[in-house]
Amino acid sequence: MSGRMRTIIITVVILAVAVISSMFFKTGDPHVEVAAEPLFVLFPGFPFTNSLLTMLIVDVILIGLAFGATRNMQLVPRGLQNVMEVILESLYNLFRNISPKYIDRAWPLVATIFLFVLISNWLGLVPGASSIGVCHAYDDEEHARIALVRSAETGAISMGQVGVEPTAYTTCGVGYSLIPWLRPPSTDLNFTFAIAFMAFFFFEYWGFRTLGIGYLSKFFNLKGIMSFVGIIEFISEIMKPIALSLRLFGNIFAGEVLIAVLTFLVPLFLPMPIYGFEIFVGFIQALVFSLLTMAFLSIATTGHDEEHGGELHPEAH
Repeated sequence: MSGRMRTIIITVVILAVAVISSMFFKTGDPHVEVAAEPLFVLFPGFPFTNSLLTMLIVDVILIGLAFGATRNMQLVPRGLQNVMEVILESLYNLFRNISPKYIDRAWPLVATIFLFVLISNWLGLVPGASSIGVCHAYDDEEHARIALVRSAETGAISMGQVGVEPTAYTTCGVGYSLIPWLRPPSTDLNFTFAIAFMAFFFFEYWGFRTLGIGYLSKFFNLKGIMSFVGIIEFISEIMKPIALSLRLFGNIFAGEVLIAVLTFLVPLFLPMPIYGFEIFVGFIQALVFSLLTMAFLSIATTGHDEEHGGELHPEAH
């Protein structure tokens, strides 16, 4: 049998198994919720959401990595110390190319943003992260049920009250909606807006600190057509945190929805390439967010005359 024929046969078998799996593996209707779902209420007006739980887990992971990489520092690094040094040194060199003057001031923030967003994005792709949780009745929120997967049983649905170990689950059943215990913080607008405004206040602070009150001359001046351009730049400036937050939220949330829909349609094999693609997207979005923060810092700390110096005075080069 030729290699080409073997490839065709394997492809046909995989597609057949994938299609047949939709008949026997019932995953329930895909549930899409834009807002983060509350798991319980800490006190009135402050629900504890699944994205907040994931964020705390990411904090623990980052603290564990920092402790594990630095608890036994060696001149010739190896193990976890070596891995973290390679990652951080590569990031440092990349960000330094954008703004060498302010890299030391911005490095703690942009590196933390990158690592935090990256781990939170990837944690949402761990098998079971979005499929294990609490089932809530549509009409009565107090009657919550716990649902767990047992891979050996694929058809029956068995649910027990909270605190009682159930036997199996494949879906929450009619009238119930699954609220996963874990949800990537990047799919929660509260999180993306929070880090976007934190980055915004950071580079605005350094803009004022570097240029003084003259920083406002970038946006408000009486230099003919440049006064109109300044207003456009001011609108663009105040839109930066909104663009940062919506870009991160939209890309990660779209990936979660795509995986949920494909898993509902074809449970086996088809979602696997999407998982690989979302690993790449999670990395790119974390990198883009931190790179844009560094780029905006470089722009904010550059005077208006310096920005156009090359065009106005080419002999200065």
